[in-house]
Amino acid sequence: MITFRVLMVLTSFGLKNVPSNVVLLVEEDIGDVKSVFFRKITSDALRSGKKVFYISTRNSENDLKEEMNKFDSITKPELLTAIGNFSDHIALLDMCYKRHRLYSRLHGENNGSLLHNISEADVCIIDMFAALFVHEDTEVISETIEALISISRKENITFLLSADMGILPERAEKIIRSMVDGVIQFRTEYIAGKINRYINIPKMKGSIPLNKMIAYNVTSQGITMDMRERVG
Repeated sequence: MITFRVLMVLTSFGLKNVPSNVVLLVEEDIGDVKSVFFRKITSDALRSGKKVFYISTRNSENDLKEEMNKFDSITKPELLTAIGNFSDHIALLDMCYKRHRLYSRLHGENNGSLLHNISEADVCIIDMFAALFVHEDTEVISETIEALISISRKENITFLLSADMGILPERAEKIIRSMVDGVIQFRTEYIAGKINRYINIPKMKGSIPLNKMIAYNVTSQGITMDMRERVG
């Protein structure tokens, strides 16, 4: 895999060229562009027949599905498992290792206990991952990343974890970046009354790092790239 493949990922905002069985960190300095990115990833994955687990710490299951339908109609909804209002990082690990039964507060209208088995997924999105560990020490965070890497390799799952920069202590952020297989950063600059948005990919498994940031715009249709900025 070469840098061109990373660029193709950003061009299509799909999974065709994202390495499988990896853990990727998606960061943003300010805003919520990463959620637009995740919705496109979800849509493309479902369209290609992949099973997706979408876990959100901020939205309910119904809100997640409504937002996805606004962005792009969900194809093959039977392949999507949306879990809203998630707040327990221990339950996350239990789902990975088939031990934990989630209570009704974690799975919307379904009453009673259900067993959600992440190992059944092809893609697992955790938005916002960092919010689950605001009050945890770095040892807990690093052990969690290790566990996700282990299950991604064993079960051939691609994990996408989101984080707002500055939510966690600097040391914790550096540990996460060093441990994951790839890092995608959405950055915003304010210059002379203008807003400039860039994507930075400091690391990606199997790829040569890009030598510049990629300019992009957010429109009603989603995220569009400035192709001229992608020529190195």
